[in-house]
This record gives sequence, C-alpha cells and structure tokens, in this order.
Amino acid sequence: MIYLLLFSIAFASLNSVLLHKAKITRNDVFKFNFLCAAVWCVVLFIANGFKLQINNSVLIWGIIYGITQTLFILFKTLAMNSGSVSITTLVGNFSLVISVLFCFIVWGETISALDIVGLVLLMLGIILSTNKGASNASSAKWPLYLILFLIFAAGVGISFKAFSKTGNSEYAGDMMIVAAVVMLIAYAVICLLTKNRNTPGSGTVNKEFIIFALVSGVLSCIYNRLNIYLSGALNAVIFFPSFNGGVIMLSTLLSVILLKEKLSLKTLIGILLGVAGICIIGIL
Repeated sequence: MIYLLLFSIAFASLNSVLLHKAKITRNDVFKFNFLCAAVWCVVLFIANGFKLQINNSVLIWGIIYGITQTLFILFKTLAMNSGSVSITTLVGNFSLVISVLFCFIVWGETISALDIVGLVLLMLGIILSTNKGASNASSAKWPLYLILFLIFAAGVGISFKAFSKTGNSEYAGDMMIVAAVVMLIAYAVICLLTKNRNTPGSGTVNKEFIIFALVSGVLSCIYNRLNIYLSGALNAVIFFPSFNGGVIMLSTLLSVILLKEKLSLKTLIGILLGVAGICIIGIL
C-alpha cells in the first residue's frame, strides 16, 4: 500500500514540475486540459482492456467526478488570474482539511490526537513552503472564485472516497473513462466560449505544447487512477495529508534539483515540518 502511495506522490510531483516547466498561459489552460482529457480517454480505455462497463454507479460518479474536476480547474484558473497567486495556492492546499473533516463527519473515519498534531505540523509546513509573499491586485470576484476553488479542490478527493464507498471499486477504470469523456466535452465547451477572449499572441498550440500535454495527461491519469484505489483503502486522515503534503514537499525538492530553483531557509523549514507531520500521521 505504501509503495502505491509513494508512486502516486512521485507521478503527481513530476506532473507539477512539468506544468511549471511548460509555463502554460491562462488562455491555454483549457486547451491543455482538453488534450490531457483526450489522453485519459485513450490510456484508460487501453488499460481497461478495450471495454467499458456502465452501471448506475459508474455513470453517476463518472459524471460527478468529471464535472468536479473541470470546475476545479476552472475556478483555480479564475482565482489565480483574479488575485494573489500565493494566497490562492495556499487556500487550495488547505482543501485537504475539508476532505478529512468531511470523511470524519459523514463516514465516521477516526482521527486521533496524534493525527491532529501531524496535520497542524503539515499545515505549518505548507504555509512556509508555498507562501512566497507575492500578491497581485485582486478583483471584486476573487473571494468568490477562491471559495469555489477551495470547495471543488476538496470535492475532487471526496468524490474519489465516495465512489469507493459504493462498493463498486472494481469498476474504477470504467468510472474514470466516463469522467474523462465528461471532462473532454466540458473543456471543449469552455474553449469555445473563451475563444474570443484570448489576448493577442496567446493560444498558439505548437509541438512543444502538445508534447507537454501528452506527458502530463499520462502522469495525471496514472496518479489519479492510483488515488481512486488508495482513497478507498486508506483513512482520509492518512491519505489526503500524505498525498497532498507529499506532493507539495517533493515538488519543491524536484524544482530545486531539476529546475535549479533556489531553496530558501523558510522553504527548507517548511519541508522539514511537512515531512514530520506526514510521518506522524502515517507512521505513529
């Protein structure tokens, strides 16, 4: 189990570094995710043995997850473009607290005192690791976008957990194919609706853009498929902090190693606190 979680964190972290390297403009976000969704459709259909079984659970949760994932990307983009990038990133990372509390309240998953200590340390680590102090001018709609981003960021993980609770985990591949098709359609619609709003010089889809999208599509498909299984096999207080926190910490380290970014003392302390928090939650 721990190895699958580590693989999921590794693939998600590599995807984060790739997205940073790609430097996707705000006008290209939905085109990029449209291509990623297309990759999901192909990869999942192949992995599923070139077949698709649909029942009520697969259809309902596939639509829910597909729409939730699309809205997550939509409001993340709107929030990032409307206000402080550092605060938006920080708020999005705190969605794991909502996910843990939701699973505790709705499904009665246990949370120990040590888990709370670990969660607090992880949150402090995330604050130090992600808050760069940069602030953009905020629009009047930014608080609304921020709240919706937080809700749908938590909703992605919760939809994983909810599907696993239905007892149809053997149809996880089928559910993700349905979700991928929903995402493909949704991103296509958003691209059409925002086509005339693109600024001059943006929206160019070249060979490099397509390669980044294809690789990102494969990486994101793999770690999301693993997460559907892991979210059902692990308690929320273990899975969400370990995955989210692990991705933040490893992505930061990979950025230093692969992208030659400088690691500040504050960020280093944040990583150490985050790792300590994850160890307390996952081991003790």
